[in-house]
Order: sequence, then C-alpha cells, then structure tokens
Amino acid sequence: MKKLLQGILVCLILTALSSQHSYAQKGGFMAYGSLNYQHNNKSGSQFSANPIGLGYFFNDHVVAGVNYGFNRIENSSSVKINNQHEAGLFYSDSWSLGKGFVIIAQLDTHYLWGSTMGVDDQQNHYNGYLARLYPIMAIGLGNGWSLKAKFAELSFRSTKQKHSDEVRTNNFIAGVNGSTLGIGVSKNFFLHKKQS
Repeated sequence: MKKLLQGILVCLILTALSSQHSYAQKGGFMAYGSLNYQHNNKSGSQFSANPIGLGYFFNDHVVAGVNYGFNRIENSSSVKINNQHEAGLFYSDSWSLGKGFVIIAQLDTHYLWGSTMGVDDQQNHYNGYLARLYPIMAIGLGNGWSLKAKFAELSFRSTKQKHSDEVRTNNFIAGVNGSTLGIGVSKNFFLHKKQS
C-alpha cells in the first residue's frame, strides 16, 4: 500500500510539472477542501472535512472567504462520541516558487460548537472559538486545479461546556504532528479571461 501511495504521489508531481500553470486573478473565485473517511470494525469510524471553503481573489495572490469544517467520530456501535463543527472566515496569501509550485500562508478564524460523549454516556455540548495559522504547499495541476498539502500548524482553541460552571478549556498547537498534516484540492473559477 505504501508503494502504491508513493507511486500516485510521483505521478501527481510529474503531471504538475508537465501541465500548464493557471494563475489566479483578481475577481476570480476559489473552492477548496478535503473530505476524509476512516472505518474500523473494532474502533468505529471517523468522517471529517478540514475545512471546505469558498474564497474571492482580491489580486493575483490574496484570497479571502468563508469555510466550514466538521469532525464526527462514532464508536463500533455507531454511537457518536465526538461531533464537532467549525465555521468562519479565512485569509490567505501566496508566493510562487517557480512554475507550478506555490507556498501559501492561511489564517482561519472560526466559531466552534459540538458535543462529546462523557463518562456517564451523556452528550456534553460545548462552544468556543479557534484561530489557526498554517502553511500550505500547492502544486498546480492545470485548468485552475491544485493539489494542496498542509504541513504544519500554529493554533489556539478555546471551548466551554454549555450549562456548566467549568472554566474554559484552552488548547495550543504548534509545529508538525499527525493532526497538523492534511492533503486537499482546490479549483479556481474566473469570470473573465485574464488580460495578457
């Protein structure tokens, strides 16, 4: 399986290197996202979006818009043990590293809400906020399509259980680990052709 994934990655990189690069332009739109699904008969399943968004290009490298993400985890009995949602605004800036390669810095500011299964088998509902800054490496696949890989993160998450006197739970993430890695795709849409 590992060799198959490596082969697919090499094919995508070769395709990107041989394809025409599509540049962003003012007035265009970008749709992006990543959907993930995992299933294990013993431990349960997970379905998530990290996140899905729609943005507007203010020039050839700055895009801002709205996005939405979710993470639903069910145990082997199909009982939800975690159900989180996040929605908000994003801002990103990009720099070309040569034909077909772009480095992107993105900032997400989100409102969070959801529930987790407590030790008493009751759903504990919470809400809060999240600020996340992360780099993305993008490979242009042509015709406005890009393969994107998030490879690190700096974020702050603060939540509070509803109907509770408990203090807020704050989480800070910095660096590279399993939760900061992700792969997705994007597509740019242009309302008019770019002037030469």
